[in-house]
Amino acid sequence: MMRKMRVTAMLMAAVLTVAGLSGCGGNQASGESSAAESISSAGTEQENQTGEVSAVDTSEKVELRIMVQTGLDPDTLPMFKQIEEKCNVDFVWDAVESGYSEKKAVVLASNDLPDIFFAGLTSDDIVANPELFVDMSTLLDYAPNVKNMFEEVPLTKYVSTYGDNGLLSLPQVTGFNPRSWEVMMINKTWLDKLGLEVPTTLDELEEVLKAFKEQDPNGNGKADEIPMDWPCEYGHGPYCLTGAYGLADDKGKIILKDGVVDFLYTTEEYKNVTAYLHKLYAQGLINPEVFTTTDYSVANALSSEGDAARVGFTFGWSVESRTGKFTDEYMVLPQLKADDGIGNPLWACGPKERVNTDVACVLTKSCKNPERAMMVINEFYSEDFALQEYYGSSPEFVEKQADGSWIIKEPVNGTIEEQKLKNALVNRGPCYTSPDLESRTTLPQELQARLDQDNVYTDQRPEDNQIFPTVKFDNEATEELTYLKTDIDKYVDQKSAEWVVNGGIEEEWEGYLEQLQKMGLDRMREIYQEAYDVRMNQTN
Repeated sequence: MMRKMRVTAMLMAAVLTVAGLSGCGGNQASGESSAAESISSAGTEQENQTGEVSAVDTSEKVELRIMVQTGLDPDTLPMFKQIEEKCNVDFVWDAVESGYSEKKAVVLASNDLPDIFFAGLTSDDIVANPELFVDMSTLLDYAPNVKNMFEEVPLTKYVSTYGDNGLLSLPQVTGFNPRSWEVMMINKTWLDKLGLEVPTTLDELEEVLKAFKEQDPNGNGKADEIPMDWPCEYGHGPYCLTGAYGLADDKGKIILKDGVVDFLYTTEEYKNVTAYLHKLYAQGLINPEVFTTTDYSVANALSSEGDAARVGFTFGWSVESRTGKFTDEYMVLPQLKADDGIGNPLWACGPKERVNTDVACVLTKSCKNPERAMMVINEFYSEDFALQEYYGSSPEFVEKQADGSWIIKEPVNGTIEEQKLKNALVNRGPCYTSPDLESRTTLPQELQARLDQDNVYTDQRPEDNQIFPTVKFDNEATEELTYLKTDIDKYVDQKSAEWVVNGGIEEEWEGYLEQLQKMGLDRMREIYQEAYDVRMNQTN
């Protein structure tokens, strides 16, 4: 049985200037308020019979238990010490990395919930257990920074709301998000050495890859070049090339045409790219271990380590993350054309408005001090915390300037990606980087480079109404979709690998489509279509 929530009455009738009756305090950024300031302006709900404004008594230190999926010890991170001091709380951390899913299942089934979950819960967990979590819409007067986020980025409120159950979670928005999920890159040093032009079509790419294989472009006297490669377990990889035929999907291989949902792997464009990849594979132009090396670090080492660059053409999050010390040899390649009949090739990307983590912060009904907890959550969504949560504590890794601008500092050793994983929760916790904060932040070279790489595809992005948006599913649809999608995705990946390596897609295509129907493809399409229609109705 779930333990009943016991809430200690904390509201006291007094003026805000009385010691101990305040929000978490500290300087607020422009446009932000402490919880106490918000309550002061919130109106009648917080007024007592004398018309004075009530506030939460923060004079007594309270404990807040937080469960988070991380290998770090959050208690060692200065950013959380800052909030503890500001809000007069002690955080008691339950930080779990290995075995988190099992631990989470046990905790959700028990009566011993933490006060707050950071990222690690999913929307599926919340849909299945809404009775365990607090409807934070009743506490928003204690969280003006959350209110601001909802107003500035409406999607954040949409992903946080669970029908009649209310506001059960809060997301993470980090800012500085490129629209593209990945980029395509080619070794420009090799092109120049061999006197080759940058390819613009699939046929030209094939000829370039042949030259990479045969002409020792890295100059080490060994036939060790890998003309084309991609990390099998990362993103789309080569199926970004469906855009060469004028069709781009979202990250989940969902396509949207005039409001109708379908799936990339049932299209002629998908079939054409698979046949093209087999043609390359049969000539030895693709890494023969591309489907069997499933460890990303091992796969990435081929393109980023060694005495000389070995990979000619590949895909990845960024040139820097994919090619490592050989970064200077590569250029971002715009989307190719399948043939001259394609007017404007497309590059897969996400919608303009998106969140980084749907469920980043959840308040449970085991919390004895929900008002105090919500005031702390308000600080998690403050400007002062935003960059620290993702990149590391201030002033070592990020720093606010006298004019209100911010700097994300260049890494001392390694990359910014490596540095932040050692010094911040990154995508494992709540934060909100507002558009205004983005405009006042100076980025390190590595982050700015990724945005510059994204701009290569500006003119090749699909129209916004042709990109599948963020949608939500109810519990029944979630369970059904999980069952259908798991089997279908496994089958699609299996057939894709078989066809690239062995060929046969033309002969087997109709049978493949029939098998997908038997596996419930039509029903899966219906689930996505219904969710899309609901989202559009709410938006309009």
